[in-house]
Amino acid sequence: MIELDLEYLGKLVNRFKGYNSPTDTQKLLVMLAEKTNRDNKDNKKLAIIMKAEKKAERLFKSRNAEREVVDKIKADERKAKTRSGIIWGSALKTAANDYEQIANTMTWLFDNGYISERDKEVVRADLKQSKNETD
Repeated sequence: MIELDLEYLGKLVNRFKGYNSPTDTQKLLVMLAEKTNRDNKDNKKLAIIMKAEKKAERLFKSRNAEREVVDKIKADERKAKTRSGIIWGSALKTAANDYEQIANTMTWLFDNGYISERDKEVVRADLKQSKNETD
C-alpha cells in the first residue's frame, strides 16, 4: 500500500487548478487526485508525480537562492566601484583647489568629452559654487 501525503496533494491540486495552461503531468495529477476509486496502480503514479513535483520545487528554490546570491555579489561589486569613483572624484576635486595643474587637467577632461553633455550642467553649477566660495 502506497502512503500519500494528502495535505501536499491537496496543495498541488489547488495550485494546478489555478493554472491557465497546466502541463500534461499536472493535468494527470489533478485527474488522479480527484478520482474517487483509485487503485494501487493509480496511487503509485500519483506518488511518482508528487515526488517529481517536490524535486521540481526544491530545484526552483535552489535556483532562486543562487540567483539572489549572484545578484547580491554583483550589487556589492557595483556599489564598491561607485564608491571608489566617488572617492577618487572627490580627491581630484579637492586637489584641484590647491594645485593648478590638477585644475587644468580637470578642465581639459571637461572640454574633451570625458564628461557627458548631460552631466556638464552639474559640473558648471559646481564650478560656479566653488568660485563663489573662494571670492
